[in-house]
Amino acid sequence: MKTNFTLFKITFLTLSFLSLFSSKGFSQPDYIFQKSSLVKGTDNAVGAVYRFPSVKPGIDAMVSIDFISDGVKIADFDDNKNGGFDEAFQPRINAKGKTNGYVEFTFVFVKEGTEDAVEMSEVPATSIDVDGNTSTKDSMLEFDQYLTPGAYQLDFDMVSTDLAFTFDKGSVMGKNSRGLEKTAIDTLAKEAMYSVIYPNITTMTVRIGLDNRLPGSTTRQRSIYFQRFFFQNSFLPISNLISFSGNRNNNQEVVLNSKLRNEHDYTTASIEKSNNGSSYSSIGVVTITGKSSMQFTDNTKNSASAYYRLKLTDKNGKVGYSTVLFIKAVDLNNKLSVFPSIVNDNTNISFAATKTTTAKISLYDQSGRLMMKKDITA
Repeated sequence: MKTNFTLFKITFLTLSFLSLFSSKGFSQPDYIFQKSSLVKGTDNAVGAVYRFPSVKPGIDAMVSIDFISDGVKIADFDDNKNGGFDEAFQPRINAKGKTNGYVEFTFVFVKEGTEDAVEMSEVPATSIDVDGNTSTKDSMLEFDQYLTPGAYQLDFDMVSTDLAFTFDKGSVMGKNSRGLEKTAIDTLAKEAMYSVIYPNITTMTVRIGLDNRLPGSTTRQRSIYFQRFFFQNSFLPISNLISFSGNRNNNQEVVLNSKLRNEHDYTTASIEKSNNGSSYSSIGVVTITGKSSMQFTDNTKNSASAYYRLKLTDKNGKVGYSTVLFIKAVDLNNKLSVFPSIVNDNTNISFAATKTTTAKISLYDQSGRLMMKKDITA
């Protein structure tokens, strides 16, 4: 997004899933990225590590620059001077003419003032103002690519989106496809936004990129806002599906769970599965009339990666879809085993490594406090 203009910030208030707007300010994100400091390496170069203090109470974020494509450079690591949202992560990226590339950033959530990783129960990351420009015979299109180490949810406006999505086994990418320039980094422009929600992570990685087919270089300000957003034509049925999540059990079966509002009028839930994120088929149907929760087990015992979604049908035959849930493949040869997992004195940890390396072992109590951290040779 070009930023040679003044931006106005908008408040988002959610009441019964209806968006009400005010011009006085905007709601706070779940994670606030402000006042970063360089703690390692060279500013705006590969290997640089920055600390964002107090992204949540008691939590800092360490953000590293892991990769920069040829022909791409960082003009500003976190630009809050040229508009957008101070609380968002906003790098300015420059790409030479005829260059398609990106910068890869990794976020690690740590205990305040330390480098001890802390697991976050949920991290919502929303890419804002993923736009482009096709006003000439050549084009410039922005994209963000989120790496997906485990489960995640994807949400966007299915009807009016300006974005095209690409699903790989290890990532999901949203890229502008219409080439329509937005006038500001604005969370009202839902057609140029999408959200990726990670459950139970300490680390996330995103590639922020430009497909610049113009003959000359271009610099674009980008923005990732760490909050869930309401999309009018969302994957989530607008009113009654509260959540959709899943995990593998000890038998490597995928267990899916969903919660619905008590007043819902859905009659059935068809569980749909895909190996590529685009072609789905039903693997089961559950009657949910009068139920506020549902659990379904995919007992194929297949350790391969897979995508899941719910197709919900109400009493009038209207259909709604859930977010897409990705469950990562499991390498059964390198499975981690801990017995017992609730520790009073001693425990046994078993895992396999493909080469000699250092493993980091962290021990937490039942309230989530870090009790011990140790490096061992594997």
